[in-house]
Amino acid sequence: MSKRVTLLALCGVLILSLAGCGSEPAPQPEQKSATPAAKAEPPAPTYDITKESLLDHPDWTSKNVVLLGAKIGDVTRNVEKNFGKLDNTRTLPDEYLTIYQGNGIFVYTTKLTGKIKKFEVYETFDKQIADEKLKKLVAGGDLKYMREILGPEEKTEENADDQSTEYVYDAKGFRFVKYKVGGKTVNALRFNEMKKSTT
Repeated sequence: MSKRVTLLALCGVLILSLAGCGSEPAPQPEQKSATPAAKAEPPAPTYDITKESLLDHPDWTSKNVVLLGAKIGDVTRNVEKNFGKLDNTRTLPDEYLTIYQGNGIFVYTTKLTGKIKKFEVYETFDKQIADEKLKKLVAGGDLKYMREILGPEEKTEENADDQSTEYVYDAKGFRFVKYKVGGKTVNALRFNEMKKSTT
């Protein structure tokens, strides 16, 4: 009889165990997010200043300006071959400066990241600039013409360290720079890393 009670108890435990393993609850439908998923933005257009007229694109900023296939933010090591013959290198406090094309291109690289921070194009490179207006500006340096094609500058900055005057268009990440070198004025187009807005 005790065997029957034990067997009955085991069967009861088995039945209760199976009852507890009943069907799983129906899956809840996934709730849709209150905000639709952000669509991926198409990549911003880029404009290579050696291939097309930059000023024909009113939306240009230094973010989408390309120089010989390289743009600000690229790792310099990956694109330095695009610039041609290396003329000189210098180590500055926070960046490296590499000079190419017969002193026509100056590339500034951030030391910590190895990325291009800014580049300057000088009048010795002007024949390779596709935009006729920018070519004329860097070759001649006429400030009246600069304002005609770019509008009035935001401000002007004098730099005694490198004997330069910068005509600032920071909304575009751009500056027109006049350097005094050996009693002569040298003109450059500078494309800077865009400053992050504080708003």
